[in-house]
Amino acid sequence: MNSGEKRKPLRQIAYEYIKEKIVSGEWPGGRFISERELQAELGMSKTPIRSALDRLESTGLVVLHPNQGAEIAELAPRTIFEIYELRKALETYAAREIAGKMDARFFRGMDDILERQKRAVDRTDIAEYVRQDRAFHAQIVAGLGNREYLEANERIQDRFILAVRATFYKNEGRLYSSFAEHVQIRRALEGDDPEHAVRLLAKHIDHVAQVLL
Repeated sequence: MNSGEKRKPLRQIAYEYIKEKIVSGEWPGGRFISERELQAELGMSKTPIRSALDRLESTGLVVLHPNQGAEIAELAPRTIFEIYELRKALETYAAREIAGKMDARFFRGMDDILERQKRAVDRTDIAEYVRQDRAFHAQIVAGLGNREYLEANERIQDRFILAVRATFYKNEGRLYSSFAEHVQIRRALEGDDPEHAVRLLAKHIDHVAQVLL
């Protein structure tokens, strides 16, 4: 545990640890994780572990088994569709609002994300690409400058990221096309045609639904 982690509450450290295991795919849907297992891995008492699991259940990433542990959630097709609709509505709204209005700092941040994505594509590192995919889409919503939208997007992404990851494991070649689409979206956001940016983003998000539904 590094010095930065020591300054965090134990429940936050546990939450981030478990969430990373889920998002990376190391702990797949359906796997049961016991409280004892987590206590041993993290060197913590039950209290922060249970707090972390409660939080993860509220985002839909796990299903709790009281006083035992939790099961990694498996998203049903209807749930995927509902989350997909929410994500598409929020991100296309954000794209329409920010296209042609953002400053150089915004695009430097986006370009940094794209550079990390490119390195992940070159290594076929799906877990890292998924992390940067999330960052790319969060950057779009962050452009609104609205904390409520950003928090709503965080909750949506926590669950939708499981579906996003599954599309890349089904078809690794999708990494290349996804990255190319991100580059196109970035260029469109810098341009003066908001509807073009919206169309590109909607088509990009639609791909996950086409693969999984």
